[in-house]
Amino acid sequence: MSAIRHMSKRVDQDPFFLAWALRVYAESEAMGDPELASFLGGESDGLPALRLCRRPSSASPAFREELRAIAGRFGLKSEALAEVLRRGEALESLRAAEGEGLLMAARDRPEPDEGES
Repeated sequence: MSAIRHMSKRVDQDPFFLAWALRVYAESEAMGDPELASFLGGESDGLPALRLCRRPSSASPAFREELRAIAGRFGLKSEALAEVLRRGEALESLRAAEGEGLLMAARDRPEPDEGES
């Protein structure tokens, strides 16, 4: 295994890297590397280096510029890459909310008293 491929697998749990967003997106769509690369408009052999890029934040004023730079460098469709990044951010927000207890399942609500409806 090449050093880049090895390192890209090691950083896929770190939201700082694109590896994290790519993993989250691929898992949510049940995609392997060939399907992910095809969705992005690139080649599977370019994914390890792509994964090592810093993940741009959609809240950043430079988001579009950074997105275009990464897409251009790797020959990807910028719209597809933006979808991957935004899905990752949305799932990250949901997981953070769950961790803070903001999402409560209906079954976790207290039962109403018999006299209440």
